[in-house]
Amino acid sequence: MISKKGMSCVPGFKFSGIALEGKKKSYGLIYSESEHTLGAAVYTRNDIQAAPIYVSKEMDAKTESKRAILVNSGNANAFTGEQGLLDAGKSIEQLGKQLKIKPEECYVASTGVIGQTLPLDRILKKMPELIGNLAAKHDQAFAQAILTTDTRLKQAALTFEISGQKINLAGCVKGAGMIQPNMATMLCFVVTDAQISHKLLDKALRMAVDESFNVITVDGDTSTNDSVFILANGYASNMLIEKENSDFSVFANRLKELLHYLAMEIIADAEGITKRIYIQVKKARDKEQAMKIAYAVANSPLVKTAFFGEQLNWGRIVMAVGKAMTGVEADKLDININEYEIVKRGEPQTKAEYYQQAEQSLKRKNIEVEIYLNLGNESKSVVTTDLSLEYIKINANYIS
Repeated sequence: MISKKGMSCVPGFKFSGIALEGKKKSYGLIYSESEHTLGAAVYTRNDIQAAPIYVSKEMDAKTESKRAILVNSGNANAFTGEQGLLDAGKSIEQLGKQLKIKPEECYVASTGVIGQTLPLDRILKKMPELIGNLAAKHDQAFAQAILTTDTRLKQAALTFEISGQKINLAGCVKGAGMIQPNMATMLCFVVTDAQISHKLLDKALRMAVDESFNVITVDGDTSTNDSVFILANGYASNMLIEKENSDFSVFANRLKELLHYLAMEIIADAEGITKRIYIQVKKARDKEQAMKIAYAVANSPLVKTAFFGEQLNWGRIVMAVGKAMTGVEADKLDININEYEIVKRGEPQTKAEYYQQAEQSLKRKNIEVEIYLNLGNESKSVVTTDLSLEYIKINANYIS
């Protein structure tokens, strides 16, 4: 069962979070005490990728071993040219030197404003304090350090058994806007004491991301910095998971459960949110058609603003279904909103009293939209939010 505990429940890991300037923590570190810690990561597919992603990928290519993750918030170090790459590289070079580990055993991540030079001198000056502050109990400080427009910490933990051995799994995430992950500005950090091969750790992570972060959207914008990291130190001393057997299935399912919870935490804390909207596309010809339509509806500003205004302007949903251009047949289309049938086999079901009841249901915090294409047997779901005046206000003033 998911708990809201922090990452300190996983033995063998230490955390730190300090402020670079002012009172807001903006510089974080995760460190594993075990020399045998493995790391895996999944990164954004945006064509424009931040410097820390290039550097972390380079470290992945050098070794499967990962002992530390360095992160800063407030500055994305994205679209910063050669200088950005040098700064990201220097930061983990110095981190490795001070932790007495190899630079390639470090990941680096950044989040914040795009196009501004990283304040490397200030970061390096604070590094001894950051390292000196490492402690298991400082997981909350780390979770605080990664936030930007988030209004609260987002963290979770799970304890479960694999072949009678207790396993701990925990993570934290940041993200409230510029959210439509496609990995596979959102960052997720997960730690576990499970003993698992690197190949299967990587596979479990990718499977979990596909069913969690890759099925949410706030505004349809895939960040330059999206990354999900996992470190496994093997402290649980379970029998090594190196085959896709029942032990692997248990671990993979629990990881998916954890990441799904964290993904829903992003939606719950989305910028300016007043509604959480579940879009389900059913009886599609194939999964690709279902996903295209689900995202077309979920990302439509007209659909999202209609839900914010609590108006049953269902024609906007029909428009969004069609604009995906997947070969929908209008006379086969069914649409339900909450428990109300709005369109049946292409015919509007909008009698006055019934329509009023359906519109009243839009006052709910959670809205369910079911779209039946009646062309096949595939389905896909996406979770999104409404688009409010507060979202516009936050993003109109983001740099300042």
